[in-house]
Amino acid sequence: MMADKTRSVIIAAIALAAACHSPVFAQQDQDLLEIDDEKVMEEVIVVAPRITRETPLDAMGGLIVERDEILDITDLDLTRTADLLVLEQRIEDAATRICNELDSLYPLGSPRTLVCIRRAVEDTMAQVEQAVNEAFARE
Repeated sequence: MMADKTRSVIIAAIALAAACHSPVFAQQDQDLLEIDDEKVMEEVIVVAPRITRETPLDAMGGLIVERDEILDITDLDLTRTADLLVLEQRIEDAATRICNELDSLYPLGSPRTLVCIRRAVEDTMAQVEQAVNEAFARE
């Protein structure tokens, strides 16, 4: 299950998007709708970086590798809490898969797998917030 902090970010994104539908934000909503008609967010990308320990010429050397997984969100209605929870689980599952893969490929790398998963999930939340805002703007 995802950390409470991450769940709070998702709930805050929903609340912010819902608040933007008040009359005070009407003009901003129109601008968002015009932009959204041209491009609708269809996916989020979960990225997990890992620093590997190499033995290059200098002692401080290392290589940053990363894996990512693209998650299709076109089947979700991001104005619904239930679908946001589904997306949350998909992100956590993808982060777990790619961080475990990085750990298998680069066992001496960092960060640790649990830290990798947490960071990958947290970094994906900006995309989720954008997708939620776009979903509410289309309503």
